[in-house]
Amino acid sequence: MGPETYAIYGITLILTIVSFVKDKRKTLKGIKKGYKAFVKLLPVLIPLFLFIGILLAVVTPEFISSLIGEGSGIIGIIIGLTVGSITFMPPFVAYPLGVELIGNGAGYAQVAGLLVTLMSVGLVYFAAESKLFHTKSALLRNLVSLVGAIIVVLIVMVVYK
Repeated sequence: MGPETYAIYGITLILTIVSFVKDKRKTLKGIKKGYKAFVKLLPVLIPLFLFIGILLAVVTPEFISSLIGEGSGIIGIIIGLTVGSITFMPPFVAYPLGVELIGNGAGYAQVAGLLVTLMSVGLVYFAAESKLFHTKSALLRNLVSLVGAIIVVLIVMVVYK
């Protein structure tokens, strides 16, 4: 853990103590709600973290670099955009995965494309979205999100060059 993590934990502890001093009952109620939400998320979190852990253990950094590394260029970006568009992953899993991918040799632009499309393009939910909001609206939203992701990738390419 880096110093940022310790700082976040420290700030959280201090703010919790301040809240507890200000209103003990509300603070305990908030802690209980947070605990219940965490327990509800565990059935989703554990398999996702296991999957990511196994995937990163099986897939070597060299393989990641070859697919979406700095040297993969436009093909790596297209792979990132495509995988992100057809995959669903909650943000609290996707962002740590992005950090791990970069740590294992993936390029910033490629990971940016993956993460932005994971959060914005939803081909997994297209059928449900098209029923609720009509096919034209679902297509337009996904297209605008994909264009936005490409713009983000271009910006990342300029900033991290």
